[in-house]
Amino acid sequence: MKVNLEILSSAYLLGEKSLELPRIKELVPHMMTRRRLTKAAKICVELLSRVEHFEGGRILCGSAFGELETTANILKAIHDEQPLSPTDFQNSVYNTAVSYLSILYHNHNEILTLSCGDKTARSVLKAGALKALDGDILLLLCFETLDIAGIEQVNHCINYLESGVALVVKVTEEKATLSLQKSELAGVPNSISEMLHVAQNAPAFERAIIEVNL
Repeated sequence: MKVNLEILSSAYLLGEKSLELPRIKELVPHMMTRRRLTKAAKICVELLSRVEHFEGGRILCGSAFGELETTANILKAIHDEQPLSPTDFQNSVYNTAVSYLSILYHNHNEILTLSCGDKTARSVLKAGALKALDGDILLLLCFETLDIAGIEQVNHCINYLESGVALVVKVTEEKATLSLQKSELAGVPNSISEMLHVAQNAPAFERAIIEVNL
């Protein structure tokens, strides 16, 4: 089965180290709320501010590694035989970022978070294609936040340690105008690659449409 998705809007962020997000104070003016946000949540907030045609609705999110900094903090506390931070524990689940996004924008619609290793972006696109058959407009997100202490000991191939991609999509019967493949940019996480390719190339088309094989 094949489903075609029209890309209504797209945005992406790439950082070799920690991403600078200077607009976060403007986007989340309440200080205590802002302080609770994980880096991934801040990336999702920034991405949402950059896309158009999404005024609330269903969101599909993907990440291979999830809240890696929080996970590392928990493991370090266990290793050092220290009490676990309640905040770290609360923020350790994979849907933390997109849940904060829904809370901030009072979005009571369905959210779904997927983690499929290097195939995460492809899986988000497939799930998005299935959900889009209902006829509504969806927000698809993928992110990775890998800039943590000691990452250089295990990372030898990812150049962009912090990244995020957002696509606003709807189903269409029109033919595909943009191929679905991995990004040609070297050093991006494989887990965001297909969605990044779409976001990088969609603006060049009057109507960017991709074909998703389910």
